[in-house]
Amino acid sequence: MAKRSPRELIELYWTEVWNNRKVEMIAELCADPIIRHDPGSVTALSLEDQMARVRQQSERAEPYFTHEVLCADDTYVTSVWNMHTRKGERIDLCGIEVFKAVDGKFTDCWNSSYTPGRWGVEGDSSVPQDLPEPALIATVDQITPIWIQAMLQHAGVASPRVSLLANKAIGHGNMSQTIRTQITYNANAADAVGAVVCKITSAIPQAIEMAGAAQVYARECAVYEFLGENPPLATPRAFWRKVSDDGRGINLVMEDLSERTRAGDQIAGCSVAEAHAVAAELSKLHAASWGDPRLEGASWLQDRAGGAAESAQGYAAAAAEFRNRFTGRLAPSVLDAIDAFVPRMEAAIRTAAQGETLVHGEPRVDNVMFEDTPDGPRAWLIDWQFATKASPMLDLAYFLAGSLTPDDRRDCENALIEASVATVGKVAPEWTLERARTDYAAALPIALQFTVGAIMAMPSTEHNDRLLMTLAERNVAALKDWKLV
Repeated sequence: MAKRSPRELIELYWTEVWNNRKVEMIAELCADPIIRHDPGSVTALSLEDQMARVRQQSERAEPYFTHEVLCADDTYVTSVWNMHTRKGERIDLCGIEVFKAVDGKFTDCWNSSYTPGRWGVEGDSSVPQDLPEPALIATVDQITPIWIQAMLQHAGVASPRVSLLANKAIGHGNMSQTIRTQITYNANAADAVGAVVCKITSAIPQAIEMAGAAQVYARECAVYEFLGENPPLATPRAFWRKVSDDGRGINLVMEDLSERTRAGDQIAGCSVAEAHAVAAELSKLHAASWGDPRLEGASWLQDRAGGAAESAQGYAAAAAEFRNRFTGRLAPSVLDAIDAFVPRMEAAIRTAAQGETLVHGEPRVDNVMFEDTPDGPRAWLIDWQFATKASPMLDLAYFLAGSLTPDDRRDCENALIEASVATVGKVAPEWTLERARTDYAAALPIALQFTVGAIMAMPSTEHNDRLLMTLAERNVAALKDWKLV
């Protein structure tokens, strides 16, 4: 019998083996073994394995194949195919396979990754318009082209069809995972969104529990809704935000600022000029939201006063862990100062929780992106997980006590307090320098509370330990300068 050509083999393979379910015909069409080439892997399938594979899939779903394009020579045949299932809920897939034939039998097969749907035909929309709302995802590998396409669609952002993504983790991922996703489209994308930053649920179980208990994911998403399309300060645009019902999962997709900014380094700290830039943006926020009626009774704000007793108990447990981890690594005076606030922290939290404006709540330098402009650095605030209603000094004291060296803080501290009064005072004449200095001193213990409490969600690593020790030393230096310890 004449040997079958590659084209004859593929016609019989799709029509008889798959569509008509004549599995035994594989023995006539395929070598033993046939080598399957998938992205990143090679699998040798014996005739028995190949027949078992086809039989299993045929019995489960009864797939039916058609050629969209078929091209063959004397050795190779390429099939651009569509497939739909005939059993159970209909599933459509499409793909490309290249077969090699030797002596009238297939010896090798190269498989592209299968894609849901069918190959487009003339008249189809270039971009799908009816994608369902993107599901809440929890891992980096779930950030796929179809997920990004659905996100853009439901965010109201026009874009070409998304074809490829490049995902790269950024930051250290304490309370969440942060991924920069570079987007490639299948058409002219000069005006399209070239990259986004995706914040998804933390991979650290303790952090997930803390996030759920404190509702930090829901709060961050609510802040972006509160700030609206034209925020009063520099903060990235939020394209998409979604939180799980239990508050333990987050998907927040934001504008990517990486090509125009540089990330702050908490351990290195920032310069005095950068501190002025951060303080200026914070003051814009404080002035714009001073007395905003939307803040009255807003459920998404962190209730620091209401949780003061529990937070103080958490601080006590964290202080013990701090001493356990850092004895011999931190100066005894720093550990003693941490312990000294154990009986005082509840009152300190209640006092610092008073105020009339929206505050960021955790504006340390690694929650800032810096843009270098001809007029000096510009600060972009990110990570709104601890936003609350309080005094403007809660933000300024927290920032200066942890994000600058003690010497740099001392150089600019008074000037930045005065600058806040000048900005906020335009809308709130009652905001005086005397009151600001009082509130500043009252807010300094909160920086220490956050530093010490963070140990419960940060496993001991070289980076984490350096960060916590650096913050503690700076926090305690500020408390000493203001004669609070």
